[in-house]
Amino acid sequence: MNIIFEVGKIDTKGERMEKETIKRKSYKSNNAITLVIVIILVGLAINFVINKVVLEKTDIETHKYLSQQDKEQKELEELYSKINGNEQLPENNKDIKVGTIVKLEDKWIKTTPSLISTQTKKEIESSIKVSTVYAVSTGQGETVPVPIGFYYVGGKINEGVIISDNEEDRYEDGVDKTSHEYATKLKGNQFVWIPCKLEDYKKIDWGKENAKWDMEISEAEKVQVEKYGGFYIGRYEAGVSTYNELTGNFENSVIFNNNALLHNGVTTQTGINNWTGQNYDYIARQEGTIVTTGTNKATGNIVEKANSIPYNFADYYTAVEMTRRMYENHESVISGLVTGTQWDMMMKYMQENGVDVLTSNWGNYDDVRLTDLRGYYADQTLQGGASQFKSVNEITGTNAEKGTRVLLTTGSTEQVKRKNLYDVAGNLWEWTTETAYRADINYNNNTTYNTYMLRGGCLYSDYDNWPVVVRGNSYASMANFIRGFRPMIYMK
Repeated sequence: MNIIFEVGKIDTKGERMEKETIKRKSYKSNNAITLVIVIILVGLAINFVINKVVLEKTDIETHKYLSQQDKEQKELEELYSKINGNEQLPENNKDIKVGTIVKLEDKWIKTTPSLISTQTKKEIESSIKVSTVYAVSTGQGETVPVPIGFYYVGGKINEGVIISDNEEDRYEDGVDKTSHEYATKLKGNQFVWIPCKLEDYKKIDWGKENAKWDMEISEAEKVQVEKYGGFYIGRYEAGVSTYNELTGNFENSVIFNNNALLHNGVTTQTGINNWTGQNYDYIARQEGTIVTTGTNKATGNIVEKANSIPYNFADYYTAVEMTRRMYENHESVISGLVTGTQWDMMMKYMQENGVDVLTSNWGNYDDVRLTDLRGYYADQTLQGGASQFKSVNEITGTNAEKGTRVLLTTGSTEQVKRKNLYDVAGNLWEWTTETAYRADINYNNNTTYNTYMLRGGCLYSDYDNWPVVVRGNSYASMANFIRGFRPMIYMK
């Protein structure tokens, strides 16, 4: 409220002061009365609002208690359903289109019980549903779990379902992105679904091995198979540098010690225990036999992409470390090195779907002629290291193409692809976590050797003696040019 002071036109000083004093008293009195009235009115308004709220609340609690409780329970259930991402999704059936997100299977959901205190002072017993996967239809009523952060690329379960960690690779508009022609266009890391049942999840003796092996199966493997009905395995041998067809350059995903790069020429060194054919620059750990010690020499992560230089010169410990690091902090998956049982289940899956795994003349072996090659290659020798990677156009029609003692980049030809997996036969021996029991001088299976099983044969093998099911063994610290590996992922 603005207060106006009026000054009279009287010369006498006393009279002016008296008039001003009277006016001030008058304004002050009027203001006080007005303020009291405002306070009373505000009080009445507040009291009215409070009484109205109390009456409404009393009315709800007295007359609508049951309906309110039912409403809250329904809202809670709808909330949990939304959190789970499973509401309003269709049940999968043979008429559902490929690539459609469908309802989750119950066993793929983790349910946590909880008590919720409501406005009506009632505790409601309910549950929170959480899943680290979503369900996608692959056609004909078949459903596959896809980890959150990955996307269905394409494929049917008996042909090889592919997922990618890049949303741009997502299946859409009926386009088949699983073909050999499309592989180099995909941008993310890719994995293939290997379906299997818990009762069948066992190690298999294929009659092709050079040592005995442990028969242990980890609980993590069993839990994965029991819950999801399978697991994901890397589509390619682990890569370190990928050729970009648009730019014409290799893009490095792993940088090694002394800035060494595997697509350059590699010279060998005298390795652990004076073995030759090794190079310490590419061992992502301290020299020795314990993976958890020393400073990591490699930065970056491996990739699962076509046109990549495979990570060779890798010992067992490097394979374990680099596969673990791939998705070390991921929200929905854990990555690791392929186990012996997983390899056997991959072989069983291939065999049951028409692939000859006992005479695998479809891989990069030294007695298999590969045609329609793409990407790059490097000459390999046991003692002299490896040449720089060169375009495969330089070897077309030569003896190198007919006798394939060359290391090829991933996804080099459709000949080495089965069930959307590349190079499980030949190219590089691949480390697994399976312990090998080597026969000692007395032909006993000695468990004291630090040895592990490798699978699949390599570019220096013939396919008759070293087919894709074969078990070879090596010392964990051996890291020559024909040793590589492949990651797998568990869903959390």
